Amino acid sequence: MDRTRRGVLQLLGATALAPALAAALPGTAAATTTASRPCRRIPREGIGMHLYTVRDILAADPLGTLRALAEIGYRCVGVSAFPRPAAEIRDMCREARLRPVILHVGHGDIVGDWAAKLADARTIGVRWLVLSSFPGEMYTVEGMRLGARQLNEAGAAARELGMGMLHHNHDTEFRVVDGQVLYDILLAETDPRTVDFELDIGWAHRAGADSRRLFTEHPTRFPVLHVKDHDGTGNWADVGAGVVDFPRIFGQADRGGVRYWLVERDDQPAPLDTARNSFAYLDRVRF
Repeated sequence: MDRTRRGVLQLLGATALAPALAAALPGTAAATTTASRPCRRIPREGIGMHLYTVRDILAADPLGTLRALAEIGYRCVGVSAFPRPAAEIRDMCREARLRPVILHVGHGDIVGDWAAKLADARTIGVRWLVLSSFPGEMYTVEGMRLGARQLNEAGAAARELGMGMLHHNHDTEFRVVDGQVLYDILLAETDPRTVDFELDIGWAHRAGADSRRLFTEHPTRFPVLHVKDHDGTGNWADVGAGVVDFPRIFGQADRGGVRYWLVERDDQPAPLDTARNSFAYLDRVRF
């Protein structure tokens, strides 16, 4: 069949008529080309901005900044570096037509007045609270085991109020200590009924971690991503302008349970340019 098909294509001038002939003959190259071509895209409602990226202009003009993000095309935000009362944050997000989906919290919150932070989260209307990081002294095997227990307790309280608990990583979690990857301890010892993860792709990539492997080995545990890029020399970059192979990673996002792709850049040389460039990339990327 392959020799016959090639012969017919040669006789008919091949290139121009190949699509039509492929449609007429079963099992042709057209079908495999379509199947292998990246065709999935990030749903628009899932593309968000983590507000730490725009923290300085947010402090100077909070509502104007939120409106600018909405005009670019963002539909949701991760709340961080926004020192305003919870009701104000909620109202400004509503006015800008942006959905707050996560609220970052500190370790002192989950071991301190957690009820007050849960009340803020409910007022703002987020789906998850996210632990930004542990104190430096906790990045040991026993420290991560303690951290997992603390996350479990915080997550159980959040669940009672209809919210979830996530952990956000830097590169530190991917250290090997006493033969164990610290992040693996958190994955193994947190309760998946109450604790999941916000994977920061940029920090994970800089640490040499494989985000695809995490998605496939721990399915559904990564509902939120920090989509972050870097240039390979220690500098952050706008999403799509650096060295991270996002299409390869996003190809397993369904396995990971990803629902929100939140742009983040830790430095902010031109925050609205970063917002525009990163949104344009995520809106057009296919995987």
